[in-house]
Amino acid sequence: MRLLHKDYQFKVSLKENHRILFIIESPEVFRQLIQEFMIGQTGEECGFVLSEENIPIKMQDNLKCIINPFELSLNERKLLNKLYELLKKEIQSTELLLENNNIYAMIENYSIHISQQSDWELSYIDKADIQNLLKFMDIKFVEHEESLIEKIMDYIKISHELMGIKCFVFVHLLSYLKEYEIEKLYEFAQYQKIIILLMESKQPDDIKKFNSVIIIDKNCCEIELNM
Repeated sequence: MRLLHKDYQFKVSLKENHRILFIIESPEVFRQLIQEFMIGQTGEECGFVLSEENIPIKMQDNLKCIINPFELSLNERKLLNKLYELLKKEIQSTELLLENNNIYAMIENYSIHISQQSDWELSYIDKADIQNLLKFMDIKFVEHEESLIEKIMDYIKISHELMGIKCFVFVHLLSYLKEYEIEKLYEFAQYQKIIILLMESKQPDDIKKFNSVIIIDKNCCEIELNM
């Protein structure tokens, strides 16, 4: 995959097993690019263009920008909706469908009895929608109390498996993780065959650990370093 921006010259090659660092020293540009990542994730047009074999691909289907890793949750709406979608297909293709229909028949009978006991004219849902039942049962991922790096890796794994996200952009992650945790993250990324792009506002101490470094300095000059 390749990432570029219509207002800048850089072309970021997003490769597996590649350590990519994006340094933006100008606060204004840093803020602008983060905002555009967030806009692109909603499906709206932004300055970034993501492509594969020179063909533009949808950012919201392939890239996730994470500003605050502490707020990551396996049970965010998009992940849960995708989980319910997959569970629905599983239920419809197995003997679980009969159980589902029996449960809805019981709920419908219960709704009828409630309506009959009331002095008011009441309505109720009479369609056996599998996803509604899953939501009613509050089926969701178990989130353990764990370290930040484990929380990040769990989120990456589920997002990749359920949503097909290939590239994860982290903002200021070097400020939160120790050196050995960053190494652990890259090992995990290599195993999962996903791409990590770190976005920082200043140059780290050991820049030689990265394969590709793109710098936009305070004067908006662009510098590309290939280690």
